[in-house]
Amino acid sequence: MLSRTASNLYWMARYFERAESTARLLGACFQPGLPFDGDINKLYELPLEIQGALAEYKEKQGDAVSVEKVCNFLIKSDSIASIKSCLSAARENARSERSRLSTEVWEAINQTWIEFKDIQNKPLITFTDWIKQRVFVFQGTINTTMPSSLTRYFIRLGTFLERADQTLRVLEAKGMLSELSNQSDYYHWHMLLRSVSSYEAYQESVVGESPSKDSVFEFLVFHSSLPRSVRYCIEKIEYMLNAISSQDNQTPLKVASKMLVKLKYDNMDDIVEVGQEKYIQTLQEEVLKLGSKIHAGYFKTV
Repeated sequence: MLSRTASNLYWMARYFERAESTARLLGACFQPGLPFDGDINKLYELPLEIQGALAEYKEKQGDAVSVEKVCNFLIKSDSIASIKSCLSAARENARSERSRLSTEVWEAINQTWIEFKDIQNKPLITFTDWIKQRVFVFQGTINTTMPSSLTRYFIRLGTFLERADQTLRVLEAKGMLSELSNQSDYYHWHMLLRSVSSYEAYQESVVGESPSKDSVFEFLVFHSSLPRSVRYCIEKIEYMLNAISSQDNQTPLKVASKMLVKLKYDNMDDIVEVGQEKYIQTLQEEVLKLGSKIHAGYFKTV
């Protein structure tokens, strides 16, 4: 497979996953009835902060923030962080590799882009429900119409690396929330669990315990079967890299394997020594390093 082809497939999946994560984040942060007693403008800025788009927003929109302005910026602006840009980039990458994709996968991506032009102006809850359904269709057609091959491995590699990154961003945001509001942590964790579609899974897995700092951290970082936990994502990445890697290109696999060992055998007692914020920062750096090694190992042309 050409490195350009592998890169297009990988980024197609990353952009699609990022679009969904951004929509879920907006839906969670701006859900009706969420208790909040701090600076409301800081809450409005939170999705921008998590997605690394706050500086760009202020440069283009000024300091004034509102639910409507933030949603418009992260949904339909020309910002690289917007859902519009993510879906456009995903479609362009898919179009470049049309022959590698099943008809159903291409139609799922193309139809999403076509429908977006109308749905982008709908109420937020309508929009977020729509994009979640479109991503389910995209993921489902990959799983049911594409064989286990290099094409599918690079697509899944992009999906799980982006998902691990987004989960870590959400965990990092909890520290920001604590500084913004004196409301019970329950509401903060409830909101953040919903932003990664893991609230019901938490209730089922952690029976009889309300969301708390330690329990949610452990759940989203170390859980072995939660599709959005960091450990689950890294385990899938290692599997994909094992299938892809050749004897002379083992560096990305080594980085992933080292991360997986850490996530398998670390526990909350180990975290106490360094602190949750530092541990999250370390994992973010390792995910970034893994992404750069994947790029250097498979996408960089000489």
